[in-house]
Amino acid sequence: MLRKLNQKAEDSFECRILNPIEYWLWKFRYVSMLAVFFCAFASVALFIMGSLEIIGPVRDILFSTPDLVTHPEHLENENILKSFIGALDLYLIAVFFLIFSFGLYELIISKIDVAHDSCDDVDHPLLQISSLDELKSKIIKVIIIILMVAFFKNVISMKMITMIDGLLLAVAILSLCIGSYFLTKGH
Repeated sequence: MLRKLNQKAEDSFECRILNPIEYWLWKFRYVSMLAVFFCAFASVALFIMGSLEIIGPVRDILFSTPDLVTHPEHLENENILKSFIGALDLYLIAVFFLIFSFGLYELIISKIDVAHDSCDDVDHPLLQISSLDELKSKIIKVIIIILMVAFFKNVISMKMITMIDGLLLAVAILSLCIGSYFLTKGH
């Protein structure tokens, strides 16, 4: 009988004190919405920046075409390619923020019902995250691709001075190929 009274007192303590604390602690997860929204906004901003990075050289090409006959040095292939690759880099970073935003939302707040809706006939495996390890894996893959693009951008302007420069470039490209192989090996 005494044991039942003690159990009832403990249950009463949990109901009166711990349940409200746990309730508010559980609701506190909504603070992560700040990160979700700001990462989504950063993604949009980076997509816009990437688009502007492409528009600049395209505008230069289109509007300076008559001038190219007399002054072909106005447009340098290296600078145009660097702008385009820079835009690709910005797009990939935008995808990084988008994946992080979706993953954070699905892991902490709630599953995105619209993404799992039967009316949507397209499967979006990149944006569906079910665990922290899966989010980390997807983000690491995007980061590696960003690094590959940055490497490619730097290779464009690289000047080969010695034979060792060529050898190091070949080793770097081989390393990228091996890394890419291991990234896609699990698929």
